Amino acid sequence: MSTTRNIMSSALFARPFLGYQPVNISNGEPALQAANMVKQTILSPPFRWVWNRNGATFQLDPLSTEWPQDTLLDLDDFGFLENVWLEDTEGNVKEIEVKQSLSAESSVQRPASAAAQLVDLDNGNIILRLNAVPDQAYTIGMFYQKESVQVTSLASQWGPIPDSMSYVYDWGFLAMVSMILKDARFPIFWQKFTSHLLGAQDGLTQMQRNIFLGNWLEVLTAQERAQSITQQGVQARAI
Repeated sequence: MSTTRNIMSSALFARPFLGYQPVNISNGEPALQAANMVKQTILSPPFRWVWNRNGATFQLDPLSTEWPQDTLLDLDDFGFLENVWLEDTEGNVKEIEVKQSLSAESSVQRPASAAAQLVDLDNGNIILRLNAVPDQAYTIGMFYQKESVQVTSLASQWGPIPDSMSYVYDWGFLAMVSMILKDARFPIFWQKFTSHLLGAQDGLTQMQRNIFLGNWLEVLTAQERAQSITQQGVQARAI
């Protein structure tokens, strides 16, 4: 997939809607802040994208480590876990459940779940914890979504988000900039962004959609409340 569009292209898209107000006021801001917020939103849970997926496999030997539940992985692009599966010494493969975190456990059995227990992206270290001490050596496979890399200039590209999703992040960028600039049309731009984003994502449960929209509704309500207070103050001074 092509990933050629940069932040400046979205800034040029947004300017007519904002009455050609500059979005590069000081060292790329508020454009860079808006772009990073949009990129992080698109690449964070609950959204999962095939073009942002990576995988890893490794051998697990519970006898070779002091903490047989935990495995240290070197993944410098790790965002969050999608799927984990185990292959035993006889070649049997079974997917196991992904958890947010797991406690210590002394029982020895075939693990049934896994969690990214600790993440140290500065050093590329991920501790993957299983819910039990493995009863044998396994090959562990996993799919994960890559983390969102910060944009640092208007020339930075939107990648790994493909150009074909520009209709999503352009409206997201406009929504974020208008919110930062306290533009009263922010709710309109926000609705465009969220509808395009949810429409582009397959496989979300109704609960995941409701949680995502609920979080955004809190932002929207806070913004509208702030605008209402400002308008009331202007009206009071006019009396």
